[in-house]
Amino acid sequence: MNKLFKTTAVTVMAALMMGTSASALAHKVGIVDMQQVYKQIPQMAKIEQQLQTEFAERRQELEKIQGDIRFEAEKFKRESATMSDEQKVALREKIQGMQKTLTEKGRPLEQEIKVRQNQELAKVQEVIISTIQNVAKKGKFDEVRVKDTTIYFNPDKVTDLSSKIVDAVSKK
Repeated sequence: MNKLFKTTAVTVMAALMMGTSASALAHKVGIVDMQQVYKQIPQMAKIEQQLQTEFAERRQELEKIQGDIRFEAEKFKRESATMSDEQKVALREKIQGMQKTLTEKGRPLEQEIKVRQNQELAKVQEVIISTIQNVAKKGKFDEVRVKDTTIYFNPDKVTDLSSKIVDAVSKK
């Protein structure tokens, strides 16, 4: 009788614990495809246009230097057979000087563009994250995950919030 009581008690406890853990795991989960969100929101095109405008003059200067380098290199190929050694050396030095100038001006510009891009992306990311939080709270989601970092999810049990996020961020 005592053994039967212990067995029944253990069985009831196990059933209660499984029921509790199953209900604890049964929560509402959403997923967001961040790449899709970034591609579809109008703020990204606006940032791209803004950065193009901001750095247009300096980019044109670099493109001019690149064009000059190509011109001089083609000139060297065409005319090197008829050039004296001194002319060849002078033209090579001129091309190398232009390449050095291109590098000296190009690297800082690239770095500055990256810094500005990251600043603008951080602003947009803040808006996206706050929007995800608002949508999750309104939809009473217990958890929202990023699709890129999730190995597997069951689409029948997980709600894709990406389009809602795109719509909400686009209105801001």
